[in-house]
Amino acid sequence: MKSFLLKSYFILFVIFAVFSFVLTDPNLTLFNVNFFTNFQTYLWQNVLPLRNFRTIFFFVLIILIFCNYLLVLKNWSKLNLDNKKNFWKFLIIISLPLIFSYNALSHDLFNYIFNAKMVVELGGNPHIQTALDFPSEPMLRFMNNTHSVAPYGYGWTVLSLLPYLAGLGKFSLTFIVFKLFAFLSLLLTLSISEKFFKKINYRQLAIFFFNPLVLIEVLSSAHNDLWMLAPALLALYLANQLDLGSHFNLTNHLEKNKLIKLILIIILMAISISIKYATLVLVPFIFYFIFKEKLNKSPLAKYKLSASKYNFDFMSLVLFLPLFTERSKQFLPWYLLWPLVFIPFVKNKFWRNLLIVFSVSSLLRYLPWLYYLPWMSFDLDTSKLLTWQIGITWLIPIFYLLLSGAIFLFNRRREK
Repeated sequence: MKSFLLKSYFILFVIFAVFSFVLTDPNLTLFNVNFFTNFQTYLWQNVLPLRNFRTIFFFVLIILIFCNYLLVLKNWSKLNLDNKKNFWKFLIIISLPLIFSYNALSHDLFNYIFNAKMVVELGGNPHIQTALDFPSEPMLRFMNNTHSVAPYGYGWTVLSLLPYLAGLGKFSLTFIVFKLFAFLSLLLTLSISEKFFKKINYRQLAIFFFNPLVLIEVLSSAHNDLWMLAPALLALYLANQLDLGSHFNLTNHLEKNKLIKLILIIILMAISISIKYATLVLVPFIFYFIFKEKLNKSPLAKYKLSASKYNFDFMSLVLFLPLFTERSKQFLPWYLLWPLVFIPFVKNKFWRNLLIVFSVSSLLRYLPWLYYLPWMSFDLDTSKLLTWQIGITWLIPIFYLLLSGAIFLFNRRREK
């Protein structure tokens, strides 16, 4: 069982990586070598046109991956992953296929690359100019979002210049470097998350870092969300170590190391918010951690103490709230990375399980899109596409809630 579960998880991600190339944009050849072009042409001609097959295959594959993930968690004590060396080694191994997969489920990676190119080579500003302002650019052939300015902060634009410059102006190399850059964000987040434990609980960390949605959205799609979350996590860790209490006085009573930590916290949160603005909601928690000693002496201390063990539950819940905004009608699955990043520290078992269920429904949300591929659906009515996506995203968790409620009531009645 031990060997099978670990090997099968890797093999399933290899299958996902191979399948991802079925969805390569028809106007894009990633690697111009005979072996790859023949392989890509075969997938385009023999698999891509099979609408029902590609949809059913993706559904079965995602279900198998999640089943394997849950079995890994269930059989954790038998897998010898409860130490740093083995945990990191296994994470790197299962990440490799996704790093070299196609970003089949999102074209955001191409926008990252083009926006960096706009700054470095075209002398443009992606925050006030769009890709359509450069009509001669070949990347416009396979980019999806060519009509709007960069939706991220200037922090990400600056950060994205690093992998772009490392790509040396060659598209295929730049593509891989951006994938490796996303992988670095995963490892950085893991390294920071380990700091929150007095004795590291790798099974708890596995709930996030082995989660299929996390691995696929961060590594295959190469989304930048962990570059936003990693500095925010480190700021929270430092804030929890820093207690200014009643001696908050920048001129007289603040020791040098506290001042350095405070400045570092401010810088880290500024970086995080400048990449994406979502972590702005964590600022009150930063203040709470910094002044927790002073709060302990307030009349509300008894309420604070009873709620303090649920700090990460609250932060996770707060970062889940964007799903209820107007923008979330299109609920982009990688948004779920925001509340999920706190799942290793969440105390409430029900909330933890619900987030895992949402990670399943969020990946299955791609099914209608996979059926109605934009460049393969000219003969189909796609007006219900978004409705189907919203339904899958929310109805599966609702079913879980109803089932959990029914089981709870049944157990209560049986106890009586």
